[in-house]
Amino acid sequence: MTNQEATRNFMYFGHNYPSNFISQIWGEGMANHLQSKFHSMYERKGTLTFFSWFMELDSTNQEILTTWVNKNYKAFS
Repeated sequence: MTNQEATRNFMYFGHNYPSNFISQIWGEGMANHLQSKFHSMYERKGTLTFFSWFMELDSTNQEILTTWVNKNYKAFS
């Protein structure tokens, strides 16, 4: 996958994420904390939440998310 494809894939995911993506990626432990932050932010930011939330993740969790998206989500066939 090229950098352009990975970026486009991530952006499409950010606009079309499934409602349970956090628990799919992090399981039950960390997911509750991250889900709470996501919902709190969504009340203020609406559709921009995903991207703002991503920027507040630490680098380890950003890597976990981007790796998961690249393995499990395809914007284009």
